Amino acid sequence: MKKTPSGKAAILLFVATMASASGTQHALAQDAEAFFKGRTISILMGTGPGGSYGLYGRVIATHIAKHIPGKPNIIIENMPGAGGANAGNFIYANAPQDGSKILMTHALPLIEKLSGRKNLKFKSDKFQWIGSFGEITQVLTLWHSAPAKTLAEVKTAKNLVLGTMGNSHLSYQWASLLKLATGAPYKIITGYTNGGAINLAMERGEVHGWTVAYESIAGSKPKWISEKKVNMLVSFTLERLQQLPDVPTLIELMPKENRDIAQLLAAGTPIARGLTYGPNVPKERVAAVRSAFDAMMKDKDFIAEAAKRQLALRYRSAGEVQKLVETITSASPVLVARTMKAVGAK
Repeated sequence: MKKTPSGKAAILLFVATMASASGTQHALAQDAEAFFKGRTISILMGTGPGGSYGLYGRVIATHIAKHIPGKPNIIIENMPGAGGANAGNFIYANAPQDGSKILMTHALPLIEKLSGRKNLKFKSDKFQWIGSFGEITQVLTLWHSAPAKTLAEVKTAKNLVLGTMGNSHLSYQWASLLKLATGAPYKIITGYTNGGAINLAMERGEVHGWTVAYESIAGSKPKWISEKKVNMLVSFTLERLQQLPDVPTLIELMPKENRDIAQLLAAGTPIARGLTYGPNVPKERVAAVRSAFDAMMKDKDFIAEAAKRQLALRYRSAGEVQKLVETITSASPVLVARTMKAVGAK
């Protein structure tokens, strides 16, 4: 029988093992630094330029680079379409799996579970999640000249029109779910490519409003709030927004028998403010960027700039995001079917 080392021999074995592990970790760190040094990497987002994704993307690109070994140059790329699914497909199946492409995610697990689309290439639980920097805080926002200015009026205004992106996008799904909760007769139209296009349509009177991210308005159109150009009536979040304490959540408005539907959809809001790598990016490079993300979220300069731009932050680690993803992907077929019907997913 093989003897277990003891005394001095055990100490020497322990020291040798630790040195080997330390050397391996150092080699992995060196590999990441060698890869990133002098390289340009991109943060890809599934929207066009502008909107809340663009605001967050630019701030993150500015601050995360200094925490990544090798301090690479970081740029923003856009691949709009299908509520973020096009970008998700690309990162998962077609992008280089070397660490040069990071995805700023939409609520991809919800798209995977609820869209019913057969052309999805990604599996949300196979992404290598980096972390989440906030929550998408969408709010029913109506232009000041809309035929409804209060939630009570929304419930009866037959000529109210809301703009959305595709039916796999949260802007459409929240609008559909609010109809279920309130019985409101408003019309929902799709086809807008990004939030900036819907904002412009709202200004022009083509639509009366939409379920826009609060940060998108507060960060890029602050005068719309200060000059009361818009009315914000319902928040599609897990809890009431600190900035809008008198605005009810959809979960509050939803009848008890359908509240689990609103809760499932709301579980995707932190993932819609996340970063991820594709499934085959080398582990040491993923680990390096995860560490950089964690450090950035504690960086006083990053926090200050986000506050200046009115971008809310809420840190969740890679592990926490993975658990949220699994909560959605493991939802029962019955709940998924009820939710798909409620949000008008096709």
